[in-house]
Amino acid sequence: MSVPHGVLHAGVRWLDFIGLTTLIGTLVFRWLIVRPPLLSRQEFDSFDRSCWSVVAGSIVLVALTSVGDLVLRSMMMSGRALADLGVALPVVLRQTHYGAVWTARVSLIGLLTMVWLLRTRGAPGLSWPLATSFVGVTLIALTTSLSGHAADWGDLTLPVLIDWLHLLAVSIWIGGLFTLGFVLHPSLTPPGKEEPTQSLASIAGRFSTMAACCVAVFLPAGLYNAWLQVTSLSPLVSTSYGRTLLLKLSLVGLVLMTAGVNRYYFVPLLGSPTGTHNRLIFRAIARFAGGPPLEMKRGDDQEIRRQFLRFARLEWMIVVGALACTALLTQLPPARHIRRHEHRERHAVHQPGQSAAIEMRAGGKVISKMALDSPHDPP
Repeated sequence: MSVPHGVLHAGVRWLDFIGLTTLIGTLVFRWLIVRPPLLSRQEFDSFDRSCWSVVAGSIVLVALTSVGDLVLRSMMMSGRALADLGVALPVVLRQTHYGAVWTARVSLIGLLTMVWLLRTRGAPGLSWPLATSFVGVTLIALTTSLSGHAADWGDLTLPVLIDWLHLLAVSIWIGGLFTLGFVLHPSLTPPGKEEPTQSLASIAGRFSTMAACCVAVFLPAGLYNAWLQVTSLSPLVSTSYGRTLLLKLSLVGLVLMTAGVNRYYFVPLLGSPTGTHNRLIFRAIARFAGGPPLEMKRGDDQEIRRQFLRFARLEWMIVVGALACTALLTQLPPARHIRRHEHRERHAVHQPGQSAAIEMRAGGKVISKMALDSPHDPP
């Protein structure tokens, strides 16, 4: 795979991750976090319309990136140029594992589109479109795991299950951050109103609890997946996969610190600015960050809300950077593959008679047997 092709493919996967996480997180936020009693009728209707608009845009983005991924993978698998894919595409779709998974993915995207269209013609308060859409999008997330590195061990395996749970937990968190930071606020500040309602405090508290549960799931799952692909500490600095993984983990650490500021500093301030000052973690964050004095007045509510939303948006942007690293990791050979290949080469040096089993020469080029392995061979 050439460098430009790999970079382009990573860009497509990055957009796909953004669309998928936004789709999952927005649906969950609308379904579980924002309830009609928390908002006025006008605010809730405005938020509901905005959420379904985001859902529609996310479905379109996931559909487009799915087509782009199919084209790029077919080019890589067949070795053909874009103009010659007329023959390769049917073969990939009908005769490969990836083709079967991609067909299921597109079918689920079609189901989501139908649900969205039916929802626009029904009553806005119906809950079945949300439930059906959530089931569909979780299965779309499963197709992502089934076409990634986790599926190297097979479809019905623990790595696939953990990767799927990791993706769902991350998506609920990231998509929820996007909805909280960019979608909710305009609905709480209709024309003629200068600041959001106090409902933001209740909604932020509910989301913060859900986000903490998501972190409890995706953090150990992500560390398990990372260790599964590197198998030891040395490849973290000696391979491109390991260095990219370290960058991703650094961004995750940064976003967790930002999330901690939101959860333990701004969310309590939103609910009760005068009742949180005796908490040790609150006082530590306030002193470290140069936060407001302990004698904060209620007149600062608007500034508190503004700062909270800024941090929520910053949190989302950092995670988007981590998603870029994830997309790049999908285009790099895992460190465990590199270590296995190096082991085979060393073994071939000591046993020259078996070197033909390790390398093949075709067209004047040496082709590693590792490149000929099935993507579902056991590691």
